[in-house]
Amino acid sequence: MSTEGYIPPCLSEEELRSLVDDSLENGPESGARPTFHALFDHLDRNLSLDDVIHGLDRPWNFDRRPVFNKEEWQWKYYIATESIDGDEILIIIAVDTLNRSFEVVTRWRQ
Repeated sequence: MSTEGYIPPCLSEEELRSLVDDSLENGPESGARPTFHALFDHLDRNLSLDDVIHGLDRPWNFDRRPVFNKEEWQWKYYIATESIDGDEILIIIAVDTLNRSFEVVTRWRQ
């Protein structure tokens, strides 16, 4: 993967919310996929994929500024939301704006 070139601008909260909503509405085959890390690492956090989907389906906001990953050539977004149980959680997603899809990188309780 190239580490030089045009870096697209990051999405605003509204633009990211639209992309996430579209992906969730169209199902996992549309690009709302968890990484292996998000599924199987840190099971001790007791956060399921259902918690992540619940958190992305409800109102959320950026926890911090997005970060561009030059190795993967994609933006990572830090989303503050809550789990099914109402606990504050942080979800990190990596976005492919061209294909309007995202991957859940990881999640944890705040």
